[in-house]
Amino acid sequence: MRRVFAILVIVALLAAPLNLSAKRVARPVVNPVISANIKYSAQGDGRTGYVVANDFATGEELWRVKIFHIHLKPWIEGDNQWIFINDLKLLDNTLLVRDEKSRCYRVDLTTKHLKRSHCP
Repeated sequence: MRRVFAILVIVALLAAPLNLSAKRVARPVVNPVISANIKYSAQGDGRTGYVVANDFATGEELWRVKIFHIHLKPWIEGDNQWIFINDLKLLDNTLLVRDEKSRCYRVDLTTKHLKRSHCP
């Protein structure tokens, strides 16, 4: 009887991690940045992150810049690999962008050029 109980406990303990679901927490809320009647916001689906510029008055999209794209590993659950932009800041004519992996980027708002940057 003890042996059966011990086997059942071992099987339950070994099976427990298989029943756990490691789901991703919700995407971060990123406040848009508004300057000169243009609203800059972070968008993306977890695999690709964008900065989008919209006319503040009309909501019309003016442009978008792809900040990053990740390639998912097929052997790892997709939503556990997603990365989102989690911070936007305006510095002069540059938009500073940070993602959840603490990688930083700079978008020149005149040329729309993207450059990898050290995080401030």
